[in-house]
Amino acid sequence: MISRQATPSRQATSPKEIHGYRVIDRLGEGAASRLYVVSDPRSRDLFTLKHVSCRDAASRRFLAQVEREYEVGSKVNHPAVRSARKLLRYREIVRTTEVSLILDFVDGVPLDEAPPVTPHELFRQFASIADGLHHLHQLGYAHADLKPGNILVGATGQATLIDLGQACRLGERKPRIQGTPGFLAPEQAAVGIIDARTDAFLLGATIYRQLTGRYGSTEMLDAKRPVESLRRLLPDLPVEADELVHACLQKAPARRPGDLSIVADRLRDLAAMSADHRLSRQLKRPA
Repeated sequence: MISRQATPSRQATSPKEIHGYRVIDRLGEGAASRLYVVSDPRSRDLFTLKHVSCRDAASRRFLAQVEREYEVGSKVNHPAVRSARKLLRYREIVRTTEVSLILDFVDGVPLDEAPPVTPHELFRQFASIADGLHHLHQLGYAHADLKPGNILVGATGQATLIDLGQACRLGERKPRIQGTPGFLAPEQAAVGIIDARTDAFLLGATIYRQLTGRYGSTEMLDAKRPVESLRRLLPDLPVEADELVHACLQKAPARRPGDLSIVADRLRDLAAMSADHRLSRQLKRPA
């Protein structure tokens, strides 16, 4: 199974080779980048290659995102976070105009395109993602753009966190609003300081979205009202699931969990609770 992380144009053609890597397949495109499955000519191992071309000043920020993805991804050593292996630059005179980022190949589909799973499986996947976020925090970074599309799920159900281009150092304040509507933490919308508690909010918003089909962040920021209780929408869920997601979605960062390893442990507990026969079926999301 080779995933399509975005839908490319049918008329687009793929090059046979990029920077010496043989192109096997095209995965998709977005944010001035194109993604390919490539083969290393020496080892024959498969990798994901992200190719970004920049021809004007307005698009140079995409080069900066790839540079940041390599800065963070090259330090990653965790099974739930995709690592970056190499950054290849192409310069015209003195300015970099193209980059290719070599990433570990993850054979999977985005979480929001994956087949429905039971609560047990879903909480187990999110426990793995919470562990991956904690690993990033130990390295001194926040992911800052967690959403279903940035989680790949393999055939075995393993969840992997990808796309570190929006990552920032803990305590950093970005110059403009960055992130994805529907998942933005309040401090991101206010161009405030981003840290581990920002990722806690994004994790809660992503879990909420997967369980209910609704946007917890949008409800909080736009409607100025609390997020509707998970238990009200999904009465079969353990009350502990509602409490954990609600804690992550607190508007004030200080009221959210700051240690994602503890959140991961609680998600594993929820997975065990949900393995009960009454919760073993797939959840039906509210309309």
